[in-house]
Amino acid sequence: MALSKTQIKKYKVVHLSKGRKETGLFLIEGPELIKEALRENWPLLEAALTHSFSESESGQQLASQLELGQVPHEVCSATDMERITDARSPQGAAAIGVMDASHLQRFADQEKEMIVVCEQVSDPGNLGTIIRTADWFGIRRLYIGVGSADPFSPKVVRATAGAIFRVAVVTLTDITGFLTIETENGRQMVAGVMSGSMNVDDLPRAGLRGLVLGHETRGLSPEVESACSGSVRIERYGNTESLNLSVAAGILMHAMSGKQ
Repeated sequence: MALSKTQIKKYKVVHLSKGRKETGLFLIEGPELIKEALRENWPLLEAALTHSFSESESGQQLASQLELGQVPHEVCSATDMERITDARSPQGAAAIGVMDASHLQRFADQEKEMIVVCEQVSDPGNLGTIIRTADWFGIRRLYIGVGSADPFSPKVVRATAGAIFRVAVVTLTDITGFLTIETENGRQMVAGVMSGSMNVDDLPRAGLRGLVLGHETRGLSPEVESACSGSVRIERYGNTESLNLSVAAGILMHAMSGKQ
């Protein structure tokens, strides 16, 4: 019932960004996230269930799903589960996912859909929430700049609540160049800034369009904002100085979402 040192190391190494880059693997924590991965046919290397969880109805159901998906899994102690997971309160199950670039191809032909570009999202919780919100509004492509949180870090994956398996997250090395190409191809790339020229009610809700967001505290850099085709603001009616980035992203995604 104990995991081997090799197995424990395999899980622990993907807690770190360096380990994820070297192995191409990432950590998935909790039965619900594992079920989401299985539902989306995401490639899983292996899984582990605690003895107590494996004996529960939920645990038996998950074990059956893992077997159906041909994912090898081990039963381990609660102590081992604490060792291999990053969360403070492990939920009795963990798995190792494969960073499979082929999932990006699912959305390669959806050029007319709305996209979201984040210049830099440093906070893992914010990035995870933005990915989750994008999934809610049917947005399948999210672009992030260099210096953003790792979309496959344990905290981001948890914060997405499974949306990471349905939204293609792509890191851009040249956001300005990307925006220039998109606008030249007719996409309206709208920058979300405090001094935006448009109100949310004036945002495009159809056709080629995209939302561009900045850093949590610094906002958008001048060069990225100037590469956009317009800007939008969220009207303030109270005294709060600013909105959390993920909250602002949700408001603007809702305002821009609509039928293609």
